[in-house]
Amino acid sequence: MKKQHGTRSRLMAVLCLTGLFLWIPGTASADPANPSFSLSAEALQAQVDRLLPHKKVIERHLLRNRETLLAIETSLRQKSLPLSLALLPMIESTFRVDAVSHANAAGLWQLIPATAKRFGLRVEQDHDERFDVARSTQAAVAYLSFLYKKFDQDLSLTLAAYNAGEGRVSRAMKRANSRQFSQLVLPRETQDYVHKFHALLSVVDLKTLTQPPPLSPDARWLALPKAPTDLESRILMDLFAKRDVINMAPVQPLIAL
Repeated sequence: MKKQHGTRSRLMAVLCLTGLFLWIPGTASADPANPSFSLSAEALQAQVDRLLPHKKVIERHLLRNRETLLAIETSLRQKSLPLSLALLPMIESTFRVDAVSHANAAGLWQLIPATAKRFGLRVEQDHDERFDVARSTQAAVAYLSFLYKKFDQDLSLTLAAYNAGEGRVSRAMKRANSRQFSQLVLPRETQDYVHKFHALLSVVDLKTLTQPPPLSPDARWLALPKAPTDLESRILMDLFAKRDVINMAPVQPLIAL
């Protein structure tokens, strides 16, 4: 009983310190006592426990990619989307533009060919725009905007649909007769994906990381090497590499664009 209380206390401390008890447009409340709470407190705590010891490594990597973060935030503002979604490439690819998965998802945003083409990208052997940061960001943000509207600005459902497909999430909602993410039966990877995003959002201070740099010559980002060290790369791979591949072939979009 004491162990359960300790875990719950640690979670409450993390949530209080990171401001997740505050209402943020487009996000679920992180208060387990709130009826609208749509995350598993235990799953969220597990992800926070994994990320928190490596907070400095994560922040250093985000600072390396600060210009990309700022460009993504600009695109998100244009679509009136939560700026927190700028962190999504950290989970998808650790900001590696050349990343390719076993499911043939590629680029910063890990778009599969069908989704990339659906949102206007060229995906050809000699020219694949998924590896173009600006064009892939434009397509990914357009897709996120579509999902965010479709799922009534519920950030957890939007993330789940980005990971597993909107058709799969909609069918899970129908089977559960619920719009609460925590009530849906979805692939384990999708459950981990959504909780990892919220954990990452609680561990790092995105607003501080994307603020204009001070004039001081010893600013953190000015001293950062262009690439992570081998140790940092291994840590980032362990934290964010996807272990499972969701079969997207039978999952067709419910609404054609």
